[in-house]
Amino acid sequence: MQSFLISGGPIHTMATARAEAQPDAVLTRGSDILYAGSVEGARALARSHGLEPTAIDLDGRTLLPGFIDGHMHPLPMIFFAMACNLDDAGGLDVVRQRLEAHCKVIDPGEWLFAVQFENNKLAADEDLTRRELSEWFPDLPVLIYARDGHCVIINDAALALLPAEEEIGGVEGGSIGRFDDGSLDGRFYEKAIGIPMAKLPSPSAERMTKAMNGLFASLTRAGITSLGVMLQSDEEGPGGAASQHETQVVEAIRGQIPQSLYSIVIGKTLEGLERLIDGAMNDPANATTTRAFKIFADGTFGSCTACMTEPYADRTCSHGYMTLDEDEIYARMKRAHCAGYQVCIHAVGDRGIENCVRLFERLLEDHPREDHRHRIEHASIADPELVERIARAGLHICAQPLFIRSERSWLPKRLGETRAGRAYPFRDYIDAGINVAFSSDAPIEDADVIAGLDFAVNRGGFHPEQGVTMREAIEAYTVNAARLQFEEDVKGSIEVGKLADLVVLDRDPFDIAPQDIGQARICATFIRGELAYQNDQLGVEWG
Repeated sequence: MQSFLISGGPIHTMATARAEAQPDAVLTRGSDILYAGSVEGARALARSHGLEPTAIDLDGRTLLPGFIDGHMHPLPMIFFAMACNLDDAGGLDVVRQRLEAHCKVIDPGEWLFAVQFENNKLAADEDLTRRELSEWFPDLPVLIYARDGHCVIINDAALALLPAEEEIGGVEGGSIGRFDDGSLDGRFYEKAIGIPMAKLPSPSAERMTKAMNGLFASLTRAGITSLGVMLQSDEEGPGGAASQHETQVVEAIRGQIPQSLYSIVIGKTLEGLERLIDGAMNDPANATTTRAFKIFADGTFGSCTACMTEPYADRTCSHGYMTLDEDEIYARMKRAHCAGYQVCIHAVGDRGIENCVRLFERLLEDHPREDHRHRIEHASIADPELVERIARAGLHICAQPLFIRSERSWLPKRLGETRAGRAYPFRDYIDAGINVAFSSDAPIEDADVIAGLDFAVNRGGFHPEQGVTMREAIEAYTVNAARLQFEEDVKGSIEVGKLADLVVLDRDPFDIAPQDIGQARICATFIRGELAYQNDQLGVEWG
């Protein structure tokens, strides 16, 4: 049986804030942690169990629990990995150059598919609509995903494959952009995204397999040992009908994903969730758990679809909107809650969050349940009164520090300077006693935990008063994230009996200046007791 004895550097268990309680060594056996204490004690216990552990000398490096990313979308991650990346494309000329270069790698019959586009990065006199895309690519269908994932832009060649304009009409819970003359501008928002997505051809299996293998290896290199995965089970969700088989796809590729999975199912009904619960995606032996149900309540700041109390500062005609009416949200909440499942609800705008909190308050008054751990995904803006209501309801929050990196340059203009100060109020949430876990929302943001720690603590200078301490940031990626998933008994800290999910950093995050955390590097990752990654560029050669 595989066993490691790890010592020779700081070991932060994240099980206690008392520095003197940290062990000098960790002994693993198979998938579990057998011992955490002195080196002599580890050696003696190994002998008593007949183990011959592989000795790992940290050589001053630091051991932490493996990182947990509690909110990501695996199938979109695979598709994004194959797409043209428009991240930081600061002008239409750059956008066009990247799209033209990507044309050379797509297969015949595929659309030109691009992601991570931000209109806010263009010059003030530039805009990307169907007109520009059609001029550049008159015959090739093009679909561009906005960075926030809540808007797509298509060209005339793609529009020609959709139902006639008069047949599209209004979309409940979504919207379709138009020019001043009333004609379609090529933009589809929220639930309307499903209209063009339904026509998007699937890439070849060969390209998908190559992208998939590289993707999950990159998560291991980031020190991530456990994933909270969002899975569509019907046409409800960001991919529309095109992604309704997402749960089955992830089941099929489960063996290619080294990380543990906590499945959060998106759907109109509980049917998809209950199907997974009865299958392999709820088998502890397969390192998977399914118990959560996802609801989308509003949109995003980037697409101006997050539901706000006051209009957007740079688009005063819009407050955003709820993507479902309140009766439907409550009905879905109630079904999942009364069936004993965890409810995870996407809410970004302050009005959207308040609406959801009010529905949770009603739900818990009508149907009390202890330790429900219902979650708000994102919870991107809140005033002190709303923060207190979230805390009183016992709600948890799964937030994304790297949203700050993407939005800090334009968010004050969109929200106004005063209101921007209430965005991503991590400090307020933690001070109110709310369990806050961090995640990436990949592929919307990079699954880069080190960068996430940096922006949780330092916030890139964006309202630093809402920054958290280094310990709080690491807790949000370890013990807090485990609690968010009802898994604190098996992961999230280095303790005897828990999974040997571990990550090694090249420096001690508690012994450096907070502003230097972004320079830290992942040296090695252990997933369920196996050495899944070692960074040979940093001189790590342990097996």
